[in-house]
Amino acid sequence: MPRRGNGVPVQGIERNRKPSVSKGLSSNNNGSNGVIKKTAVQRLYEMCVETFAPPGTVPSPDAIQKLRSFLDTIKPLDVGLKEIASVQDISTGPVGRPNMRKGKGKAKGQGQGRQTPNRGAGFAPPITYVHVYQCDSFSMGIFCLPPSAVLPLHNHPGMTVLSKLLYGSMHVRSYDCIDPTDSQQISAPPQSRLAKMKDDTVHTAPCEPSILCPRTGGNIHSFTAVTYCAVLDVLAPPYSDQDGRHCSYYRDYPYSRPSEDGSTSDEDQSYVWLEEIESPEDFLVRGGQYMGPVIEA
Repeated sequence: MPRRGNGVPVQGIERNRKPSVSKGLSSNNNGSNGVIKKTAVQRLYEMCVETFAPPGTVPSPDAIQKLRSFLDTIKPLDVGLKEIASVQDISTGPVGRPNMRKGKGKAKGQGQGRQTPNRGAGFAPPITYVHVYQCDSFSMGIFCLPPSAVLPLHNHPGMTVLSKLLYGSMHVRSYDCIDPTDSQQISAPPQSRLAKMKDDTVHTAPCEPSILCPRTGGNIHSFTAVTYCAVLDVLAPPYSDQDGRHCSYYRDYPYSRPSEDGSTSDEDQSYVWLEEIESPEDFLVRGGQYMGPVIEA
């Protein structure tokens, strides 16, 4: 994910204003007894702390479902976004190739700031990443995608991921890798792993948040924007090169077993080979400024 704090405006972010409140409190949402209520993003943060802290905590299925239910209530305005009803101008800023190989606590796709001023025809438009919060136990961030932007196939090693589509439509393709002991009779191509498709559909907000677990739920996935869209991610724990949680990219290609008549079975069509690759050349990310309520950590 791109580096925080470069002040780049983002499609869908309310511009030219300071974060609405500090210390996670709502300035215009008082309780019945005059008690100032916590903002939605502050409550989300506290629920993440309860679910994932301290580092290494393995949350129960009930705790994950409780967090998912609350994440489902988050609206774009809760995190400083406004829904996109039509194409709007986007202020341009630095874009860079993402870097997931450096340092502890670096978020997925964090940019190194390499300038890419001219992009040729056929390149996917850059994605904007808005950093919300990060600690050793979890991170929160928002991907803002213009139409046709692609977040390529990537993994989440040893991580639980909850994703909430805040607005718009996106095509989601996800896979779970097959345990090598379950596929030991199958000869794999070099640098490839067998995987089974979990999702290959278009999601349109409002829809329920998705849950990816370390080994299930479509831990390797990609997003392709159909319209302007934004997705709020909670990753636990965050990517960390030092702790062995590297972000790897993949290319998928068909899997088939030889048959007597040369046909491919329906079962085979749900499997693919995943080949690990370098970060795609057309995957560029820029940073956006978080303009939602301040979180009191």
